[in-house]
Amino acid sequence: MGKGLKYYKNNLVKRMGKDMVRNLIKKITDDIGDHNNFSKEKKEEIEYSLLVTTFEIIKIIIIITLFSILGFFKEIILVMAVMSFTKPFIGGYHEDTQVKCLVSSIIISSMILYLSINNQLNLISLILLNILNIFAIYNRAPVINADMPITRIDLINRNCRLGVINSIIFSVIALFLYNIGIYSSIITWTLLIEVCLMFNKKIFIKGEE
Repeated sequence: MGKGLKYYKNNLVKRMGKDMVRNLIKKITDDIGDHNNFSKEKKEEIEYSLLVTTFEIIKIIIIITLFSILGFFKEIILVMAVMSFTKPFIGGYHEDTQVKCLVSSIIISSMILYLSINNQLNLISLILLNILNIFAIYNRAPVINADMPITRIDLINRNCRLGVINSIIFSVIALFLYNIGIYSSIITWTLLIEVCLMFNKKIFIKGEE
């Protein structure tokens, strides 16, 4: 009974924290909408965008703080920068709750840093892997799912184009940083892992064998 009460209280605190953020964003959205005479649909669209952006910023701050404590401030900043400028356009694997998303992001970031530190790429490997990354993004992006529910062809093409352009820019930056520490490897491994995660999470149906 004590454990059940403790679990309920913990969940209540989490819900209250999320509700406070949502209520604040709703107030901001309503103020913006009322001053600009936005429709209800437009308000909901702005509210959703602000909510997602707010939780993403909180997640990034937590990850940067955690890895900074471990002594990887510059490295994690670079990882987050590459992800922030490519992931929104190419899409891919995502979790269904903020906590799961945070945990998976920490695990993925740890993998990237481990690979970059222990498997520094030579120039030829760097070039070949980045060509492969760009090729995969060009042919696969964007991955359509609940996080990127776009159906219009022009928006799909736009996201693909921006994903390719940004990956090319980071690939060029990686070449310029080749002789400066592990930064070129961080960029390349980040892009490669993002390419590997360009799929939708499998949904298990009850009774499925």
